[in-house]
Amino acid sequence: MTMLGIHSEALENVNAIYHEFLLCYKAHTKKVYGIVEGKEDPIYYKGLISQLLPDDWDVEFIVAGCKNKVLESITFFDWARFSPRRICFFVDRDLSDFFPERPNIPENLYITDNYSIENDVVNFAVFKRLMEEVLNISGLRSDEIDDIERRFNNGLCTFREIMIPIMSQVIYWYRHGQKPCLDHIRLKDFFDFVNGTVSLKNHFLLPQSRLEHVAKCVSLESATLENLISIESEFRMKLGGERYIRGKFLIWFMAEFALDVHRSILNIVKRFTNSPKLKVTIGYSNLMIFVAPRTRCPESLKAFLIHTFGQYIADFMIIE
Repeated sequence: MTMLGIHSEALENVNAIYHEFLLCYKAHTKKVYGIVEGKEDPIYYKGLISQLLPDDWDVEFIVAGCKNKVLESITFFDWARFSPRRICFFVDRDLSDFFPERPNIPENLYITDNYSIENDVVNFAVFKRLMEEVLNISGLRSDEIDDIERRFNNGLCTFREIMIPIMSQVIYWYRHGQKPCLDHIRLKDFFDFVNGTVSLKNHFLLPQSRLEHVAKCVSLESATLENLISIESEFRMKLGGERYIRGKFLIWFMAEFALDVHRSILNIVKRFTNSPKLKVTIGYSNLMIFVAPRTRCPESLKAFLIHTFGQYIADFMIIE
């Protein structure tokens, strides 16, 4: 396919998003609309948005499929016809802070504070609820909760530190015009989870061995540590370990840590004599279903929703 054909097909796909919106749009109803990237995004956003809407209002989402389609679809809307405060767009920040281009951000576009929405989900407050309400590990004393919190935070810190050179290599590839498929990176090859502790497997203790394995996973040339010195320094300066580790990698960590704590609970909490039974199956592929409703709304998202949906609803009520 020629470049012209690729561009034309992309426009048709984005235009299809606008047409999908027109099919579900109802002018005089108590409803607001959101355009999101992926199929799991509504799981996260719907619960948080619904908490801020009046009881008789609803939000409807359209899944665009990727970030570029969300951003490009904004230009298809007739903003003389539709209120931009009623129709909002939600995208992940990804690694955009490591690239110089700074496009204008319309008032109805929300960009996550960190790499993605998943980054706001992976913390001990959410894990504690997951442990008690889904893993069925309850009745813990405060010292036992403190111990599991320490294990979780230590594990997360270890995981982030190990991932920093890998994320730096991803930035290196992007800056050299290469587009690795990050879904192909097999994190399970690197890590062991035992009794609430996280460690590297012996043959991946050296950073270069991890970089070479990740490069093999995505079928690209590995960067050398010398290539990454300045990028890793920049990554750390921008608090990349806390903010820019890929969200789906963090979700994988949380899923693996949760499963390990459940199977190891008799070793972690010595007074337990029976392992609690799991009533549901959890894992990387479905964890967001369980953790998204247990996540607090980021302040930036709350302010955005008040300025957009909240103001539209207030104006609507006055007119009505």
